[in-house]
Order: sequence, then structure tokens, then C-alpha cells
Amino acid sequence: MSSKKGTNVLRTRNTILIFVVVVVIFVLGYGTIYSTGVTQGAFLEGEHYRVVDATERRRPGEEISVTEFFSYGCVHCKNFDPMLDEWLVTLPEGVSFTRSPVAFSPVWTLLAQTYLTFDYLEIMDQNHTRLFKRIHDRATQFLSAEQIADFVDGNGASKEEFLRAFNSPEVRRRLREADAAQRVIQINSVPTLVVADRYVINMDNGRKIALEIADYLIAREQAGDSEAEENPPAE
Repeated sequence: MSSKKGTNVLRTRNTILIFVVVVVIFVLGYGTIYSTGVTQGAFLEGEHYRVVDATERRRPGEEISVTEFFSYGCVHCKNFDPMLDEWLVTLPEGVSFTRSPVAFSPVWTLLAQTYLTFDYLEIMDQNHTRLFKRIHDRATQFLSAEQIADFVDGNGASKEEFLRAFNSPEVRRRLREADAAQRVIQINSVPTLVVADRYVINMDNGRKIALEIADYLIAREQAGDSEAEENPPAE
């Protein structure tokens, strides 16, 4: 009786140990896939990205654009920024990168115009990361151009220079263009990456995988260029 009971206890213990080992292997395996972005097979339209039919198709040989739609008001954009900067140094020749600020609200419109002013004055290096940190690390809310001008003053431009550029026709034109692009591509959340003004990446799969999807789409565009060169249209 005692021997039988001991056997049952041992069997139960072994079953529990096997179950624990299986769970640990599964968790570690899933964690590795999530952290490294390893995926099986090609990325799929509708699951990993969507295609915008309203935009003009890039011609073979033209530069392949990558655009990040973002806002300084978005903490996820702030957290994505360092990873994105590391990825940018790996971009192949013939691929360009730009940021396009979104204007989902009056405050975000103010921040969008601020980004375009930084770009216009060529003071992005002095202020881009600073503004992200001021908003999200120190919980500062900017509600007017004057407040942002005070923040910028002495960091690449004076307060007066910033306000003059902020209210210039050129910066306002760029803001209208950014807003139009946002509407055509139907950007509803940020950060969002768009390749070749045509492929909108699903960011829900994780930031690391989003960059892998971008690499995949860039490579596909490049492959299309190579195919066009090898098979030029008949004259």
C-alpha cells in the first residue's frame, strides 16, 4: 500500500515537473521571438501592412521613402525614437527618411508646426530630443508658440527668430502639406511607418517587428527596380 502510494506521488511529481518545463520553454521561446522580432515566412498584406491605393506609385529607380508619422505629444513616439535612430544608420543607398508631424488636436497642431519650424531653421539637432524629454520626462505642457519660443531661445535660434519662422508662410505651407498627407494615407495613430508613400505598417505587432517589416518592404521595392531594369518595357 505504501509502495503504491509512493509510486503515485512520484508520478504526480514528474507530471508537474514536465508541465513546468514545457511552460518555461514556451515562455522563453515566445520571449525570444518577441524581443528579436523573429518571424516565420513573408509579411502579409492586411496583417502586417496595408496598401494605400490613393497615392501615386513610385517609379522604378526613384528614391524609396520611409516616413514616420509622429507627434511630440505621443510618448510612444518618444520611446520609439532611439530604436528608430539606430535603424536609420542601416538604411541602404537610395532610401530616404523623413518625419511627418500629425495634427490630431489643437495642441498637437502646435507641436506639428514646431517640428516644421525646427526643420526650417535647421535647429533639429539642438531641440528634437530636448522637446520630447521636456514634455514626457518633466510633464511640461506647451499651449502657445510663445512658450515653445522661450524653450528654444538660445538653442540654435533666438525667441524672435523662432516666432518669425513659426508664423512664416513657408512653415504654414509645410503644415498644410503634412496634414494633407496624413489624411490621404489615413493615419489614425502614431507612431506609424509608411514605405514608398504606399505601404502603411501595422505597428501593433511591436516596434522591432515594424522595422523588420519596413526592411522587407524596402527590399521588395528594390527587387521590383531590379526586375524593371532587367526587363525594360518594349518601345
